[in-house]
Amino acid sequence: MLEAFRPSGGKAPGDIVGRLLADHQTGEAVSLARLIHSGRVFGIEWRGCLWIPMFQFNADGPSISAAAQTVRAGLPELWSGWTVAMWFAMPNVRLQDRRPVELLGSDLDAVLQAAQAMQSIEDMGFIQRRLAQGRAAHA
Repeated sequence: MLEAFRPSGGKAPGDIVGRLLADHQTGEAVSLARLIHSGRVFGIEWRGCLWIPMFQFNADGPSISAAAQTVRAGLPELWSGWTVAMWFAMPNVRLQDRRPVELLGSDLDAVLQAAQAMQSIEDMGFIQRRLAQGRAAHA
């Protein structure tokens, strides 16, 4: 799943992202912890380290991507970082089996609609089942 983020900047350890944010702050400093706590950014705990998918930040500096933040706000608030990461990384039937992370820059409206259609973790199972059915039909 984490490989899905490679084309959009990959992932970075939280401590490095935190330092980048601190080094490039102008005005009021906002910590990575505060961004995660507020739901503006998500991370994934893996092997004792917090990893941050970098598509959440603009390529020209460590500022938050408005597109990623808008879509994240459309997903269920109680989803864990892993669930959010899976949603962005997995092919989505509502996006013609494309990954939401792949379409953030080219079809934000469709990604936002797909995010807003998600109501619970059970919807993830529905999407996975529909994807499997579609692949079986084409095999």
